[in-house]
Amino acid sequence: MIHAIFDGRAVELPGTLADIRAALPEADREAFDKDIGDCSILNLPAVASAWAKTPEMVAHDDAIAARVAEGDNAGMFHADGTSVET
Repeated sequence: MIHAIFDGRAVELPGTLADIRAALPEADREAFDKDIGDCSILNLPAVASAWAKTPEMVAHDDAIAARVAEGDNAGMFHADGTSVET
């Protein structure tokens, strides 16, 4: 297991590809297998991390992405720490 902090609390996430697959609903496992099998080795950490997230984490990320897609950059920062809004 991998320990992460989400919304101010500790969350345990699957720590191996086999653990991620086992934690998924049966209906999602074929898509997981395809994504993992088709991704570049360079992208494997990002793809695996995306599949390891809890549904609550996915919903949170989706909400932020939707907000940014609508042009709302409030609270967003560049990699150097400067505000996107300035």
